[in-house]
Formats: sequence, structure tokens, C-alpha cells
Amino acid sequence: MYYVPNMYPYQYPYYVNVPIYNFRGQSDYGAFPNEIEHTNRMDPIGYFNSNERIRLADYGPEPFVVNINEATKQNKTYRTALWTGEYLQVTLMSINVGEDIGLEMHPDVDQFLRVEQGQGLVQMGNSKDNLDFERNVYDDFAILIPAGTWHNLTNIGNIPLKLYSIYAPPNHPFGTVHVTKEDAMAAEEAHGHRKNSNIFGIKRIKFRTSFSKEEAAAIAILLGIDFTKSKFDLNEFWMGVNTELEHGRKYNLTNVTTDDPITTGKIALAHLNEFPDYYKRLKVLEEEAKAHWNK
Repeated sequence: MYYVPNMYPYQYPYYVNVPIYNFRGQSDYGAFPNEIEHTNRMDPIGYFNSNERIRLADYGPEPFVVNINEATKQNKTYRTALWTGEYLQVTLMSINVGEDIGLEMHPDVDQFLRVEQGQGLVQMGNSKDNLDFERNVYDDFAILIPAGTWHNLTNIGNIPLKLYSIYAPPNHPFGTVHVTKEDAMAAEEAHGHRKNSNIFGIKRIKFRTSFSKEEAAAIAILLGIDFTKSKFDLNEFWMGVNTELEHGRKYNLTNVTTDDPITTGKIALAHLNEFPDYYKRLKVLEEEAKAHWNK
């Protein structure tokens, strides 16, 4: 597949857990005891336990420290953005046995890859029909790909090929995650090969205003929600995650989620487990309140 830098104009929320450390401080949930109580009740796998595991998200452009070896090995998605800044991006990748990244070329992006697990075959060349550079790579091997070079990496081992990639400048939007290679290809086909001035398509996305229905469905999958068994449906959950963005970057004083999809989804899930029509009732209440205070 052919990649053009910055071709995805949206965020895509799939996350897994890795041990990480950052300098953004502790969560501000202490100011909202009811919310954190609800969230902890729905936290069976320890997303909020900083001593063990923490959700994997895009922590750019803030100062950040991570055990990249552990993060890479624990990642199970085809691609997950770990850190996105103005001039550099780190993504984690897991390539299944027998699969490849896909023949691609980044016209204006230099790329660094490091293998942390598995065995692969690297192919590079000045044209897609002449990949005259081939090397086998293993754990701890680094691969440097100049801008404008066609390249591919194939898993020729018998376990998933785990690696991380550094793009300079960034090649994907903040928060990009593709669970499978098919997801990445579908996103590319859906949104075309567009080259933007930066990864956001605008100067900078300061905060999220909404999640798409597809993104809400992805969050639900990661939280283990089975809509065939729950008392609420996807539409109600979708309404919930969008409502709980009020606890994100949109309002600095009440920002406790930093727009993280998993945290936002857990807050919505906690409320919906109490009342399956929580957000429908909330909407009615808010309309009544607006009518009252606008008199």
C-alpha cells in the first residue's frame, strides 16, 4: 500500500496496557470522588493502577518516559501511536506471522524502526519494482529508511514481529490506532491519500469535540461491553462518551480524562450500569434546566 504523510485527519481509539511513566502528574480525579468511584468499580484489569499497568495512549506532545521494550512487546495492535509531537512520532507495531507492513513509501518522512521481538525480512529500493536492498533482522536490530525510499518488512518468524517506529516528521494523526492491518488499509481507502500541512489537517486539535459512532463501538470492544447482554445499546453508549468529553480538554478546570477514550468510556459505562437510559434522562434534565435559567 502507498502511504502519504499525514493522510488520516481523525483520531482512532484502540488502546492496550503497558507500563509507562510520565511527568504529567497524578490524575485530577481526586476533585471528583463520585466519578473515580464509578470508574474504579468498572476497572477489573487495572487501568488506573499506576504501580502495575496503565492504559496505552498517545502521550504527545508532553514530556514522557517509557520502557519502550516492554511497551513494544505488550502491544497487540497492528499500529498504535504512543507519542506524537510537532516534528516526531513514535508508534508501536505488531506484525502477525507471515504478514507484512505492505510496500510503502513516505516522500517527506525519514523513518527509524527497531525490532524488539521476532524475525523479519527488510526490503528497500528506489522504486517499488526494484527492491534491491534486503536484510534479515532480529531482536535489537535497527532499520533506517530515508524519505522517498520504497520499503517493506515481512514477518518470516514463527511469533509476532514486535517493533516500534519513529517518524520524522509525524506520519499519522495524534492517537492513531489500527487493531489490524485491514483496519489501516480501510482507513486509508476511506479517507484517501491526502497530504496535509500537519498531522491534524489544521494547526492543532486543542481538544476533542466528539467521538464517531464507529469510535464509540471500538471503545466498547476494548472495555468488553457486549451489547447483546447489556441493558443499553451502542447509541446510548455513544451518547455517553460524547457527553463525558465535558471532563476532557474542552474545559481545563474540569479536565480529568485528557480526552482519553478508555477513561471517557469507563465513566460513561459506570453511569449506564446504574441506569441504562442515564444519558437520555440527563438530556431531558439539561433541556429543562436551560428552559428554566433562560427565562
